[in-house]
Amino acid sequence: MTLDWDDVEVANKWLSNRLSWQDATVVSQYEAEFARWNGSKYAFAFMGGRVALSACIYALDLQPGDEVIMPGYTCVVVPNAFKWAGVKIVYCDIELDTYGADVTQIESKITPKTRAILLHHLYGIVCRDYTAIIDLAKRHGLKVIEDCAHTTGAEYQGRKVGNCGDVAIYSSEKSKIFNTIQGGVAVTNDDRLAARIKEYYDQAPYPDEVSIEEQLRNVPLEFYQFKHPQSWWLGDVYYFLNKEYAIYSTSREEEQGICPAHYGRKMPAPIAALGLNQLKKIDYYIKCRRENAKIWQLWCEQNGYKQPVVIAGSIPSYLFYPVLVEPEIKQNIRWWGFKNFNATVSDWFTSHLHPVPGHIPGCKNAEIAIKQCINFPTLNQTCKFPGS
Repeated sequence: MTLDWDDVEVANKWLSNRLSWQDATVVSQYEAEFARWNGSKYAFAFMGGRVALSACIYALDLQPGDEVIMPGYTCVVVPNAFKWAGVKIVYCDIELDTYGADVTQIESKITPKTRAILLHHLYGIVCRDYTAIIDLAKRHGLKVIEDCAHTTGAEYQGRKVGNCGDVAIYSSEKSKIFNTIQGGVAVTNDDRLAARIKEYYDQAPYPDEVSIEEQLRNVPLEFYQFKHPQSWWLGDVYYFLNKEYAIYSTSREEEQGICPAHYGRKMPAPIAALGLNQLKKIDYYIKCRRENAKIWQLWCEQNGYKQPVVIAGSIPSYLFYPVLVEPEIKQNIRWWGFKNFNATVSDWFTSHLHPVPGHIPGCKNAEIAIKQCINFPTLNQTCKFPGS
C-alpha cells in the first residue's frame, strides 16, 4: 500500500535504462539516506532482510557451534540465516504484550556457548523487554542483533529502533513498512562491525539482469493489484497479463531449509532508486499507520479485547495492529474480516517458524499467539502520498 504511480514511473524508467543497473553511486546514495533517516552511522543495502542478517552474522564472527538465542515465534528465513552459517539456535518463549522475546526466558537459556541474542520488534511495536534484553546482553558479554523487519521507523527514547544493539536489520519486502518488492538493510554504529559488514558486502554479487527485471515489473503488478483506484478489475487483468513475473516472499527452497542459488545478493541501482523514492514517503505512510491504529484501539476498547502494549518512551510504526482473539476467529479470519470490516485481516504467524508447519517445545506463549493473534491492516487504498 506504499506503492504509488511515482514508484511505477521509477520502475519503468529503469527498465528502459539497463546500462546503469550496476551504478554503485545510486546504491551509496540510498544507503546514506537510509542511515541519515534512521539515525545510524552505517547502512548497507542487500536483496533482503534475511541477507542483511547473514551479513550481520558474518560481522559478529559467529562460528559453527556458537549459540544464538532467539524467539520461537518468527519467520523461517530468520533461523535459516543462522543454520546456513552453522550457528546453533536456542529458542526462547515470547511475552504476549508486544510479542517480543521474554527477557526471563532468554536468561534461562544462556550457556557458555551463547554468543548473541536476536531480539525482534514485531508488527511495528517496540519490544516490551527492549532495555532489559540489552542490559542482560551487556552483563553476559553477548552481542545483540535487532530484527526490525516489521518495525522500521518505530522509536524508543527519541531514537529509531535498531540503534541500541550491536547490529540491526530492516526489510523493504513488499509486505513491510516500505516497499522495494524485495530488499533489506543492515545497520551498525560500530566502526569495526561496519568494516566486517563491508567485507561481506564487497564479496556479494549483484542479482542477474533477469532477477532485476522481474523485480521492477512487480512494481506495476503490485500497484494495479492493490493500490490503483480501480484495482477491483484492473488488478486481475494486469496479473493475468504479467503473472509470470510475480515474486513471492519465501521460496520453496527456503521453506525446506535449502539455501537458494540467488541468496546473498547486494542491492543494485534500480532497486536502490525505488528505495530512495519510498524514503521520501515513509514518514507520511507511518503517520497514516499510526492514525489508522487508533481505529483498532477503539475497537478493542468497545469489544473487550486487550490492546498491544506501547511501552513508555516508545512510538510504534504499526505495520499491523495485532490482537489476541478467540481461536475460532483466527481459523476463519478471511471470512470474519470481510464480514465485519470489509477488510483483509491477516493471520501472521500461523506456526512457530512461519509459514513452515512445526512445533518448538517450551514456547507456550508463542503457541497462544499462533492460535489467537490476528493482524488488522493499518493502510488502505485511501492512503495516498500527496502529489504522487
